[in-house]
Amino acid sequence: MRIPVSMLAAFAASITANTTHAACDDLLPVGRTAATRQRLITTTDLVRIRDIGYPEVMPGQGSPFALSPDGRFLSFVITRADPATNSICSGVVVMPVDGQFAPFIVDRGGALPKLAGVFRGLFITTGLPELVTPKWSPNGRWIAWRKIVDGVVQVIRARADGSGADQVTRSALNVEDFSWSPDGSHIIYLARPGVLESKRQTEIAGLSGWRYDSSILPQESWGPQPWAKDVPQATFAVDVETKAVREATQSERAIASSVPLAEYPPGLVAKGAGGAVAWTAPVSEHPEADKRVWAELPGKERRVCLHEACSGRIRELLWDRGGHSVVFSRGEGWNNEIWTLYRWEPGSDRIMPILKTHDALTGCIAVAEAIVCGRENATMPRRVVALDPKTGRSRTLFDPNPEFTNFKLGSVRRLRWINARGLPAWGDLVLPPDYDGRSKLPMVIVQYRSMGFLRGGIGDDYPIFPMAAKGFAVLSFQRPPSISTLDPNLKSWDDALQAHHENWEERRSVFSSLDRGIDAAIATGSVDPKRIGITGLSDGASTVEFALINSRRFAAAAMSTCCDDGLSSLALGGFAWADQNRRNGLPAFVDDDRDFWRPLSLAVNARLIDTPILMQLADRETLLALPAFTALREAGKNVELIVYPDEYHDKWQPAHRLAVYNRAIGWFEERLQMRNAVFY
Repeated sequence: MRIPVSMLAAFAASITANTTHAACDDLLPVGRTAATRQRLITTTDLVRIRDIGYPEVMPGQGSPFALSPDGRFLSFVITRADPATNSICSGVVVMPVDGQFAPFIVDRGGALPKLAGVFRGLFITTGLPELVTPKWSPNGRWIAWRKIVDGVVQVIRARADGSGADQVTRSALNVEDFSWSPDGSHIIYLARPGVLESKRQTEIAGLSGWRYDSSILPQESWGPQPWAKDVPQATFAVDVETKAVREATQSERAIASSVPLAEYPPGLVAKGAGGAVAWTAPVSEHPEADKRVWAELPGKERRVCLHEACSGRIRELLWDRGGHSVVFSRGEGWNNEIWTLYRWEPGSDRIMPILKTHDALTGCIAVAEAIVCGRENATMPRRVVALDPKTGRSRTLFDPNPEFTNFKLGSVRRLRWINARGLPAWGDLVLPPDYDGRSKLPMVIVQYRSMGFLRGGIGDDYPIFPMAAKGFAVLSFQRPPSISTLDPNLKSWDDALQAHHENWEERRSVFSSLDRGIDAAIATGSVDPKRIGITGLSDGASTVEFALINSRRFAAAAMSTCCDDGLSSLALGGFAWADQNRRNGLPAFVDDDRDFWRPLSLAVNARLIDTPILMQLADRETLLALPAFTALREAGKNVELIVYPDEYHDKWQPAHRLAVYNRAIGWFEERLQMRNAVFY
């Protein structure tokens, strides 16, 4: 593909001139950010960060990067939120691997499709964006991607030189995945036709009333949900020129399958040149077993890598461009805090280390003589980098957020400790910019991963650096390994969950890690032990509950989900969830076993809780919080409940994100007496 620089400049100018969405004008940074006097970061700055791939560090979930057939150009989707209009802009970016000219956008869209997973046989939408990776046509002239058009996910193709785009599919169903045909004449795509019939049957059944059964998830909808097994994916082929649609042939179905390598064990799978395949396989039957790297070269037997480095927490797996070496990343060090990149040659069985870093490396793909990854660390948002596979040297190809060089983020110090069960844990202590080194600061705990850029914890509700800018110390807490990893005899996830619930061992282990992390932060001399706040979503919210009941260290709390107790876990969540909970060791709801729930339930302990609690919840999940909220309210406790409409487990609307950020900061400012204190 040849793209004259003058043409790119003209096209970029035309995009800016013709756009009708002012919030999308800066979807790409314009030129270099001028060096200015550094200022404190704000919550709006954080909401408006540009993202490539998943916002959180999610190793092994695929790559956002696509390489052109000639190996000269990268393509990826970039997104940016605008809280002022409560909208999200997205665009397909093309950039040269050699950096000869600046990246440019070939097509634009809005919010990305929301990620839906199958839980207990039913589809549940998380609120997180899907990973949308563009796909180049075989001749390199077009780039196709999935975007939402009139509420339905469709396939759009754009000319790779940025000269135009058109809609390929006009499906009544969301397109879940697609591929180009080998000759580029068709798009082969996956959808679920059974969803339409399921919706029709649900509407008909609603005329006489829905029977409440395990297909109903009250936090999703009171209408029965389709079972995943009853609405399988079907494959269709659409002519990219005529837009005619037909059922896919058998060979086309093989091209489009979202699980093309099902004959390999569950885990990471990577295809290389000439039919080479690499994969990971568990080293034991334990549900949390380490994985080992395997490979199969064309025409040769399967090879297992027996080097020590080839087994462990394998995070990424890919082949070099020639299909001769397997490149993989592995978690190493204290609670897997280090990212180490290796190259293994299955033919000669040689293994060579490439890079060892505390930076998170995600979405890596092989490009010519380099490896392209997303790279980020505590104070640096994700950048696109090229790594030399021999030396590990890194060069930045694209920085989507150059403005961050102008922000004063404060200092970050890694703290490490061991919990009461002997498990390693760590956290990042963030101190305010210009902190004097003497004052005792109020501290807020943010959970429960601290890998990569420190944004807002799991769920991104508690803005770490803007809180530091307000004078807080912030402990970004990394969860320890599960308690079930200590028992080598476990054979299934049900076994592991039973071990977690036995005497609340998992909750005790996590809280022990958190408690000792607080001690480590106080030992630095920077933290006031009487002014500590705690936050959490999902498992982090369960940690908040356990902490408030079993400790008096916390002066304020904020929760983004709530709550674990008998009514919520065994009744209000639907009985598919309840049945699983009972299989995993929870008592039946009918027994009203308050003693069992006493170590964890806010509802049971409402009269004993004195910590002010802010709940900022998705409307779909608020029902689960009402037992705890009602009990706290009746007991006269300081509790506030804010409900955000049309939200999921992870909030997706930018206006809500900003409101959650600001309300959380205000809550802790008032409860931790920030307004009358000088910290730096």
